Amino acid sequence: MSEDLTNKLPQSDRDAILTAIHNLETRVGSIDSRMQGVEQKVEHLEQMVQQRLHDTRPIWHRLVADIGELQAGQQRLEKGQEAMRADLSELNTTVRNVNRDQIVINDVIRKIQLDFHIIDERLHRLEVNRNPSNSST
Repeated sequence: MSEDLTNKLPQSDRDAILTAIHNLETRVGSIDSRMQGVEQKVEHLEQMVQQRLHDTRPIWHRLVADIGELQAGQQRLEKGQEAMRADLSELNTTVRNVNRDQIVINDVIRKIQLDFHIIDERLHRLEVNRNPSNSST
């Protein structure tokens, strides 16, 4: 296996193989340099991302804190609304009771007015009967 097989080939084939190998080496070198360029670009992009993360991290922290405060405020508002609903329900009950009481009071006042009217009529009749017309004058 140690024998050189290229020695058995004609010179033109050896030259063609050497040229092909040289072309491959050139292409591999070109690909290698392009890969280095890509690696540099990726490293540059990674650095930019890290810088942007560094720049935006405080903004994100503040945003998360603000969202937390908004959620806490929303919970307070919801609790306040629940309390207001309970108060409103109690107020509605009170208003219904007051209206019912007002109806009772109005009925009592009508009865009192009727009693006064009856008393007034009786008084008037008593006065008329007590003071008969002055026919002797």
